[in-house]
Amino acid sequence: MGSDPACKENAGPNPQSDAVLVSKDGALQNAFVYVKDGLDPSYTFEPVTTPVVLDQKGCTYVPRVLGVRVNQPVVLTNDDATFHNIHALPTTNREFNHGLAVKGQTQQEVFTKPEVMVRVKCDVHGWMAAWVGVVAHPFFAVSAADGSFALTGVPPGTYTVEAWHERFGTQTAQVTVTIHQAQAVAFSFAAK
Repeated sequence: MGSDPACKENAGPNPQSDAVLVSKDGALQNAFVYVKDGLDPSYTFEPVTTPVVLDQKGCTYVPRVLGVRVNQPVVLTNDDATFHNIHALPTTNREFNHGLAVKGQTQQEVFTKPEVMVRVKCDVHGWMAAWVGVVAHPFFAVSAADGSFALTGVPPGTYTVEAWHERFGTQTAQVTVTIHQAQAVAFSFAAK
């Protein structure tokens, strides 16, 4: 971060990577968890018009991992007093690369197809990375600092639920949901 005075100033004396965030009791943050398979293809979901924000703040992406629905607006923001860009590297969706030259500048994008995961980088600051999970339904979450997540409103059925992490890969579980009954599922990732 020392190559950019604005980044050095915001980072403090000992900046740490946020790629792997594990609590003292071993809970993993920033795993993207979603219903991968099993939804009835006849289900339809209201489009989402409320944007999600991917910010460049302190010369990092905030949040590092986020989920969006297909065609949901994503507002890309520069909250730093330095030049950043947001370069999305999808395999299914359209690639984009926007320079955000001044603090407060924004750009809006959408992903038009499901894709887990889309890598996002800043070409100016090579350490900056984010990941976007794009799904066609509302049944996804990002694990919190305590490792918890909730997929709410899932209709009755049997599903494949997947947890993805940028360093530890994926884990899947079969889950059967019945009416008015919560189901617990836990994922365990091995250190690599």
